[in-house]
Amino acid sequence: MRLRMPELLRERGMTAYALARASGGRIDISQAYRLTRRHGRLRYLDSKLLDALCDVLRVEPDALFERSEVSAATQLRVGPQPPGGRVARTDWRRKR
Repeated sequence: MRLRMPELLRERGMTAYALARASGGRIDISQAYRLTRRHGRLRYLDSKLLDALCDVLRVEPDALFERSEVSAATQLRVGPQPPGGRVARTDWRRKR
């Protein structure tokens, strides 16, 4: 998943500073800059921040995110999990 902040701000003619100001203190200026500079990569998103972003940008939460092709490709390669969620260990080294 990727947060589409740079595109959304560009579409609205806003900067990270303008986003923070428009939030009325709900989004910290350093947090706004961080969201735009990481090209959408983040570890987690607090629900209060998500709510503030939706309010300021006037979008629904699904408009904030984009599913990256890497994420989709990774999920396609992952097969069904064995019962109990344990994967059998295999020895990859050649025996001599």
